[in-house]
Amino acid sequence: MAIQQTITMVTLGRPFHLGMLYDTRNDKLIPNITLWDPQTLANHTIIHKQPYTGYEIITEDSLQDKAHALGVEASLKLSLLSGLMNISGSGKYAEDYQKTNREARLTLKYSTTTYFQELTMKHLGKGNLDLHDKNNATHVNVTLVSVTDNA
Repeated sequence: MAIQQTITMVTLGRPFHLGMLYDTRNDKLIPNITLWDPQTLANHTIIHKQPYTGYEIITEDSLQDKAHALGVEASLKLSLLSGLMNISGSGKYAEDYQKTNREARLTLKYSTTTYFQELTMKHLGKGNLDLHDKNNATHVNVTLVSVTDNA
């Protein structure tokens, strides 16, 4: 019997979509495979407006401080450090460091949230049930929050 566990993570530029499969064991998205067809996903998706704008001034340049600013949890930070994941978008900020001690860095982090997307899960149990037995994924993405971070 599988243990049900909800995880929350930042995407760091990775292309997460509703219904997409994810494997936490190696921090990998499983592309082009979902448990449901696109029409079923579209019919069971709810979109809520979630407007938010905020900013933060960051004066530190350590990976710890950058990970905190990006909302990265410990397991994702380990994947980032070990090179398990390729990052893009605002996640590239974590890889950018001061070149010398003669420069000072001040970063303005600007965040905007526009909407929250979720699957209703009324269709749970229908679809590609044979995928459950392949042991490729540990989780299914059922919610997305559209956040834009600029640093």
